[in-house]
Amino acid sequence: MGPFEDPPVISPDLRLAWRVTERILADSRLAGEPIGVVAQNRVVTLTGVVGSVRARAVAGEVAGGFPGVADVCNRLETACPADATTDPFERLVSQWSGERPDAARLIRARLRRERLFKAAVVLAALAVVLLVLLPRLAAD
Repeated sequence: MGPFEDPPVISPDLRLAWRVTERILADSRLAGEPIGVVAQNRVVTLTGVVGSVRARAVAGEVAGGFPGVADVCNRLETACPADATTDPFERLVSQWSGERPDAARLIRARLRRERLFKAAVVLAALAVVLLVLLPRLAAD
């Protein structure tokens, strides 16, 4: 079996992970980088520790550009902090990749706003009821 032939019988996700791994191994920009590849429902997850932010970005590009990949979850970490590098590209990518909002935090904030709004509506309704009923009770 050659390096780009499919193994005998495997699932589509395993085949996709196999092919993406071969593509990463064949890319000279990623030579020697220990990158793990897992695929599930056409979403490829990259794991491991690479030598630079550039290698992390390249691996994401290679995996995302592969036919059949719906999305890439790039969980690669860099061995050195981006602050320690003088490469402007690496500094830019490290800043850009760190700005993605935390989905759970956004959902919690939205739920908190909705609860506050509901509480405000209940308090407003209670105030109206008291303003209407108190004069009538006081008059009796």
